[in-house]
Amino acid sequence: MNLIHLSNFIQVVEWGNISKAAQFLNIAQPALSRQILSLEEELGAKLLRRHTWGVEPTEDGKNFLECARRIQKECTAARESVQLKKGSPVGTAYLGVPSAYAVTLVPPLLQRMRVIYPNIRVHVVEAFSGTIYEWLISGRLDLAVLYYSKEYNAAETTPFIDEDMVVVGAPAILKDKTRMPLSELGDRKLVVPWRPHIFRLVLEAAFISAGIPFTPNIEIDSLPCMKELAHCGDGFTILPPSSVFQEVESGRLACVPTSPEIKLTTVLGQTPGRQPSRAASIVDAELRKLAAELAPRTGWSMTV
Repeated sequence: MNLIHLSNFIQVVEWGNISKAAQFLNIAQPALSRQILSLEEELGAKLLRRHTWGVEPTEDGKNFLECARRIQKECTAARESVQLKKGSPVGTAYLGVPSAYAVTLVPPLLQRMRVIYPNIRVHVVEAFSGTIYEWLISGRLDLAVLYYSKEYNAAETTPFIDEDMVVVGAPAILKDKTRMPLSELGDRKLVVPWRPHIFRLVLEAAFISAGIPFTPNIEIDSLPCMKELAHCGDGFTILPPSSVFQEVESGRLACVPTSPEIKLTTVLGQTPGRQPSRAASIVDAELRKLAAELAPRTGWSMTV
């Protein structure tokens, strides 16, 4: 077993096809098949399930894949740490961002990094907060924006952004509103994510605390769909204002504060027990600077 075998195994799983992976790696397909068989013999376990359409990892293969990815990532970090140049740091950082913050944070962050730190590559993963948390704990990510939750206490977190969630709907429906009491949403079409999305849990807690039944009409785990349903007048949704400020500025959507206020808190998380790389530390610092600069426009409150 060596690093090349591990890297090639990762490619086979990601392509889901040995022939396609061999073509991508520019090696002969029989040679790649022999590498996989050699790994399976050395480990004493079947790593891949063969099908007519390709391959997929077995349970043992999935466990081995996670280990292989961690080893590959650590080797890349070790190589880059040796190649660091004074005044021009080199490295790679893996960042996870929930969908609600991806459009707001990611493009300006990447633009900034290209200008200030051209030799640092930032790999961004957009996913649900729960998935991001799992990948952070497993070591696949270096840094992640997470919604604050007691369930995420295994990660090393520091405060990041606070904001008050808003009711989002079609401009014509909300034009005379300055604030929306939660009691008025009881008999309206409320569009929310499914459990256990943090938005859903935060909203449930707010309604229960106010003594108001929480009976959403539409449940969907898609931020673009939630916003589109609100735009079409098919219901209201409750979101952080930074996730809709572009649509509000363009007049496509309108938003008003809730009554009582519903606060959403985010943190920056790191893999526990791991010393952050120089690249990850730089991305962390630039992310905080960027959020502070965007705060007046997005309505964020920076937590210290």
